[in-house]
Amino acid sequence: MKQYALILLFVLISSPILGQTEIEAKELTKKEIRALKKQKAFEKQKERYEKRGLNAWGINENAPNLVLAIREHLGSARIDTQRGLVIIRQSESMNNAQAYPLWLVDGQQFNFPPENIPLQNIREVNVYESLAETNKWGQLGRAGVVEIITVNASQ
Repeated sequence: MKQYALILLFVLISSPILGQTEIEAKELTKKEIRALKKQKAFEKQKERYEKRGLNAWGINENAPNLVLAIREHLGSARIDTQRGLVIIRQSESMNNAQAYPLWLVDGQQFNFPPENIPLQNIREVNVYESLAETNKWGQLGRAGVVEIITVNASQ
């Protein structure tokens, strides 16, 4: 009886070792490494945003308007919270001065922050301030450009 118990014990102990297969290691391509780094950076940023009560993309989904929802991305821009307006760059020195930035939502242009965007659908916000960055939009972008990309456009 003791012999059977010893044999059974040996089989139970050795079976996981015998059942293991050899693991092959492969080198990651540069593209895979970049994707992993990007994912890791996104996870770290997501944690920072969540600590401040924002969603994974830095949007306050409970904000009363779009400007306050994307406040995290506006940086040093002056914000009129009463009217929901933003001043990114002063453009009084230019002819036909426009005080407020151009707003782009999935490529569609607006002169003022659009009010009909579901805040939970925003996936990316880019703010262009310098003349070099806004040159693409000409006179329309002379006071800066706020580009918003939603989940519909990012798919």
